[in-house]
Amino acid sequence: MSRRMSRLVMVALCGWTVSTTLSAQVPGTPVSLAARQPQTHAPELLQKTTVGSELYRFYCASCHGLDGHGRTGTGGIRTPSSDLTLLSVRNGGTFPAARVRAVLEHGSRALPGHGPTDMPVWGAIFRALGPDDALVSARLDNLVAYLASIQQGAGVGRSH
Repeated sequence: MSRRMSRLVMVALCGWTVSTTLSAQVPGTPVSLAARQPQTHAPELLQKTTVGSELYRFYCASCHGLDGHGRTGTGGIRTPSSDLTLLSVRNGGTFPAARVRAVLEHGSRALPGHGPTDMPVWGAIFRALGPDDALVSARLDNLVAYLASIQQGAGVGRSH
């Protein structure tokens, strides 16, 4: 496995760990003894779901936060992560769906002026973990649709 792919798999694993930890820690709810036992097998890195919100929680929330507002100093990332709820606001009130999909599928280097390149290339990761092109495309499309649904400000319903 290449060094870049190893790093990307580690980011996905970190996302799984954070999302599992956050969803298991509900205040006032006792944690079962089974939940306290260390895992003896590696978690599955490819989620079977194509639901955008579930994909976001598993793959993106560890860096961008469960609410999409971004985080700082997360998991060894050199720069703060973007506030994904402001993509429409920063694009004149229109959600940049095609641009967001391109970043998810091909990485931020595919778009000049995007900024830091710390974000994993999810298209490559999804293909490496399960090469069904229709499924990879559905995951990317649903993730973009979810990101459109969490936008703040004017023009939230519009996209291009």
